[in-house]
Amino acid sequence: MKKHLTILFLLTLTITSHAQDDKADHKQELRDNAAEKKIASKQKVDYNLFRRQILTLPEYADERKKVPALQKASKMTVKIVAYVDSLNDAGDDAKTLIGYISENIGDNTTNIYELTYDRSLKKIITVKPTGETPDIEQDDSDVKKPTPKKTTAKKTKGDDDDEDTDEDKPTKKKAKDDD
Repeated sequence: MKKHLTILFLLTLTITSHAQDDKADHKQELRDNAAEKKIASKQKVDYNLFRRQILTLPEYADERKKVPALQKASKMTVKIVAYVDSLNDAGDDAKTLIGYISENIGDNTTNIYELTYDRSLKKIITVKPTGETPDIEQDDSDVKKPTPKKTTAKKTKGDDDDEDTDEDKPTKKKAKDDD
């Protein structure tokens, strides 16, 4: 019986020591999570501020004005979108963010402007056109080619030869001259 009590006592000591280690690990995890949340919150604020500044740019407004003409030309849904590229962000130490004003025509996306945002200044520092132009696919039926109108005499069931009928008919000039 004493052996069983001794074993239980020893097991109890090891369990409590592991529980205390778990509490310390848990507290450290909470601190790490709080730091990560703070960083994520700061990034979220920067992204939102940058996106709002993009929406107020005159370049963005000019592109939005072109939407109706582009929709007519392409007969597809056209959207002008402002987005922040978070893939080039290297964590906290990144001093700038990159964003784009892009044009979505159907399934095709074209970046019109590339924007750089300085996190320390909290403003957009560069706006440069990318030089990409959207490819608008037009239907061939939309393109109207001017065709010269030809006037031909109506055929009757008995006439097979159009040239003879045109020569036999008097024109208005001849009719006036005859009078």
